[in-house]
Amino acid sequence: MAITETSGAAQAVSVELGTSHSLKQSLSVRDVVMITVSGVTPASSIFVIAPFAIQQAGSGAVLSFLLGGVLALAFALCYAELSAAHRSAGGEYVMAKRVFGALPGYLTFIAVLAVSVFIPAVLASGAAPYLNNALGTSFGNQSVALAIVVLSYVLGILNIKTNAWITGAFLTVEVLVLLLIAYLGFSEPHRAFSALVHPELASKGTLISATAAAIIPAVGTAIFCYNGFGAAVFLAEDLEGGNRNVAKAVMFSLLVILLVELVPLTAIVLGAPSLIDMSKSADPIGYVVRELSNPTVMRVVSAGIFLSVFNAIIAIVIQVGRLLYSSGRHALWVRSCNRAFTHIHPRFDSPWLATLTLAIPSTLLLFVSSLDDLTAFTVDLLLVIYMVIALAALASRIVRRDVEHHYRMPLWPLPPLVALGGAGYVLYTTMQSAAKPTDLYIIGGLLVLALAMYAAWARHSVTFREL
Repeated sequence: MAITETSGAAQAVSVELGTSHSLKQSLSVRDVVMITVSGVTPASSIFVIAPFAIQQAGSGAVLSFLLGGVLALAFALCYAELSAAHRSAGGEYVMAKRVFGALPGYLTFIAVLAVSVFIPAVLASGAAPYLNNALGTSFGNQSVALAIVVLSYVLGILNIKTNAWITGAFLTVEVLVLLLIAYLGFSEPHRAFSALVHPELASKGTLISATAAAIIPAVGTAIFCYNGFGAAVFLAEDLEGGNRNVAKAVMFSLLVILLVELVPLTAIVLGAPSLIDMSKSADPIGYVVRELSNPTVMRVVSAGIFLSVFNAIIAIVIQVGRLLYSSGRHALWVRSCNRAFTHIHPRFDSPWLATLTLAIPSTLLLFVSSLDDLTAFTVDLLLVIYMVIALAALASRIVRRDVEHHYRMPLWPLPPLVALGGAGYVLYTTMQSAAKPTDLYIIGGLLVLALAMYAAWARHSVTFREL
């Protein structure tokens, strides 16, 4: 579908629902990349999420991240082709609907919405220690998490161009912090690069070889750290230029993310004075920085990490606001909600009601679950979404011959097959290693809820059926 067709459809639905106008195409590819990478928040991914991989795989975490990078590249190629062919602020659910039909598309929408609401809570829950380290304060975890989530949603309704500058400035600080960490690790290495090829894992106070059984489950954590490059598709209707620009934004976002996460993680593993002490530490990355620097540097790094979390949540809020805007435009809710979600702020040109609505579940999640539980659940659900995208990338050229594929990935169908097989295997090993089947219960509950909501509203939407 050409860009003019997509924009025309959006305007027609906006008129039908009584909205003032549709989203303005005001962002360059660079702007979209800045917002997208900010949403991934490489610094907080390294400090808040990557420690789970280190505890799982020890120095094998670098291999886990390399394997995760290969899978992420396969996923990015799938996103790039699908987003160029099915350009929409709805992202994954629009792709799934146009390839597989209404019900699969709606289930994908609920899955993406759930992940998008959970991730701000995951990131915010781990932010307080960094603020306290930077300022020398003792604020509570929930208080800090609540403050940054609420403020992020308020800032998220600003003009998208303004937010591109805000997130870009914060991202610059974030990258400088990661460069500092990389310098600390590479300038004082405590092990050779060969340790990455023969990784070790701390177990009962000693080091043992890290086997595939430890490394593969940590690939899921790596994918979670990289996750967000595909969120560039939520800004497709804010992006200037042709449909190929959406594909460019996805691919450039991933390349930046891989670079700024893999380099400092490698430096941390090589520079850690003791793998045993690092694995036992409640803050493994902080342990390495403290050992290799001084309190002043640690405070600077902590301030940068806190800003990166704040920046990430702002970017995610912008993206998920577009997702809910798109769902209202496709009449997936009751009519009053559809009208509210598609209302564009006359000054900020943003779907402000859709954006602020999602602050409610994100805030409530801060009080009902732990960081570990949220991380495990979102990794599993994320892998399911990736498998849907891989299947759609396999089928789109065949099923939707009527749609112009403005970008065609190289070596098709190999990338989607790699993505599908890799995501399926990682999901299987992740669930096999889980201590309890809580994630399955949550995903099952979401499925039941989604089917009920589809029967009540979405299946009656003419706009969604004709999408």
